[in-house]
Amino acid sequence: MRDDDWRGLDDHGLERLLIERWLYRGLMLGVIFLAALAATWLAAHGLTETRERVTLGVLLALTLAAAVVIFVMRQQDLRIHRELRRRRRGGT
Repeated sequence: MRDDDWRGLDDHGLERLLIERWLYRGLMLGVIFLAALAATWLAAHGLTETRERVTLGVLLALTLAAAVVIFVMRQQDLRIHRELRRRRRGGT
């Protein structure tokens, strides 16, 4: 969903969207965990070949990208939460 496409949803739709996004963030946290686990395992066994160093760099880049996605998603989720609260209080 693009930036403000969620504004057209009703309260129930916003709640479902937030749950869906929560699940996506959980998956992204799993990706970060697995990448960190693989990077730790690689580093513990020594980085003797260029291929291993490149793999470690890719894992760290993947971890950083997933963290950025999680951060951006959370910022939009906060806007959705505020809108949902505003609607429930009866604001326009």
